[in-house]
Amino acid sequence: MGNTYIILQVRLSSTRLHRKLLLPLNGKSIFEHILQRLSGAKLPDGIIVATTEDTVPFIKPTAVEYGARIVVGSEEDVLARYVSAVETYNVDTVIRATGDNPLVCIEYIDKTVLLHRKRAADLTTFPGLPYGTGIELIKSAALLYAHARAADPQEREHITRYMYNHETEFRIIRGRPDALLHRPEIQLTVDTHADYEKMKRIYRALYTGRPILVRDVIAYLDLCDE
Repeated sequence: MGNTYIILQVRLSSTRLHRKLLLPLNGKSIFEHILQRLSGAKLPDGIIVATTEDTVPFIKPTAVEYGARIVVGSEEDVLARYVSAVETYNVDTVIRATGDNPLVCIEYIDKTVLLHRKRAADLTTFPGLPYGTGIELIKSAALLYAHARAADPQEREHITRYMYNHETEFRIIRGRPDALLHRPEIQLTVDTHADYEKMKRIYRALYTGRPILVRDVIAYLDLCDE
């Protein structure tokens, strides 16, 4: 079956919300909240932070605290950064996570791993989850295949773009979340200042030191919208 690692892509030089990785949410940075949540998944063998050289000094202490390894690579060529992590640690299966998502759904990390293994997929995802809570699972061999062929800058920056653009070359499995969590219209990523203000409200209302359940976030937002 091989090993399965979460590879978390992060960098400080985001253009729309500068240094968002370090912004606080109830006493912890967004980066630490993400690591806390990813660490709660049972099936991955570990976490690798794929980042850039200028970011390392700001995140290394927290990464070490959570037992995450660090790989440094290109700022724009994120696909190459992932390949470097795969080759450095001999990873068989990649769980792709990003530094935009402080509410990544812990239970669906494990569910995606199980579905991926069951269906012998190249790429597995649950696209119906609230935007910003899901992950993608990628067979490393498929990632290396895409790396050797992807030439478009968008396919280098977004590591699964080549696979979706050439879907006939891969076995892509799309799961359907439980009805309660099938809310693709809900946006829970942090990309702008407005996103961050929304996330602060959610964390103020729901965070008690343990990772917030996505179902509780949905219930809170539904109540606020009434």
